[in-house]
Amino acid sequence: MKKFKSVCVIMVLLLSTLSYGQETLKMFVKENKVPCTGVGPMECLMVKYGKDKDWQLFYDHIEGFNFEKGNRYEIMVVKTKKQGIIPADASSHKYTLKSIISKTPVTSVKGIYNTKMVLTNLNGKKINTGNVYITINSDTQTITGKSGCNNFNAKYTELPSKDQIQINSPFGTLMACDKETMKLEQDFLDVIKDKKFKIVQKKNIVQFKNLKNKTIMEFSIPTKNDVWSFIEKNNWKLIMLENVGQDYGPAFIKFDRNGNKVNGNSGCNNFFGTYSVSNNNHIQFGNLGSTERACLDKEVTKTEQKMLSYLTNKDLRFDVAEQTLNFYLDNKLVMMFGISK
Repeated sequence: MKKFKSVCVIMVLLLSTLSYGQETLKMFVKENKVPCTGVGPMECLMVKYGKDKDWQLFYDHIEGFNFEKGNRYEIMVVKTKKQGIIPADASSHKYTLKSIISKTPVTSVKGIYNTKMVLTNLNGKKINTGNVYITINSDTQTITGKSGCNNFNAKYTELPSKDQIQINSPFGTLMACDKETMKLEQDFLDVIKDKKFKIVQKKNIVQFKNLKNKTIMEFSIPTKNDVWSFIEKNNWKLIMLENVGQDYGPAFIKFDRNGNKVNGNSGCNNFFGTYSVSNNNHIQFGNLGSTERACLDKEVTKTEQKMLSYLTNKDLRFDVAEQTLNFYLDNKLVMMFGISK
């Protein structure tokens, strides 16, 4: 009898040890990873726990979980507290996949994300100024753009129902424009502030409906042909470099879709070459050559070096506003060109 009791005690102690610091969690995993910084730059899953509404970064690894981009998961995970000495830069828990409850491809209105959309209708009134446009950034869950006169930024939350979002209060710059533009801006900001919308996409038309299915806003996604026809027909003069706006003299850039050619002036010398564009608005310049004129002005030389350095960067991205052509690196605006008259 004593031997039996001893065995029972050992089993209880063993089970207690195995279950120490262990819990089972339900997790939802978003369909795309996002850039994040742990020990160094990396990509993180976006997850929600149980009935949480907001997505959050997940810096750890889930053993046994093979994430496939484009699918949203509902999974059960065993979270176990690690024993012993844990390095300062390591997680104090281990995550292990227990089961996959569901795996759902996300293909609904994915085409609207990270794409410029121009407002064409607001509360039933046609808008043709081109001054109001937005981009929904799925990685950062923000909406950025221009509200008429000013640039703005607003956080958004994905709602549990399919293709529904809630836009938080926007904030932006504080420039003043003419009365008509300012009225449009105020009407637009009032419409989106702390509102819930259902998003419906019909080819290049995107409708934001209220939860009673009434269309509140309508946007148009410019086609590549529209964008490049506009870019090609204009000469673009450098007006801002590394957040410094000033007159940069003869510095400009000009595009020719016939052969994907580019030419311009970098402040002192003329340059020429080719370009290619990917679907996510990354632009890469190649075969760049230039004249070899000596520049005596040190500031002009600095401008030239910076401009050519950006043009040869493989991670350069661009977008177009109604009057400017903008280039970005890591979401930072590095060059802005205005239409040369």
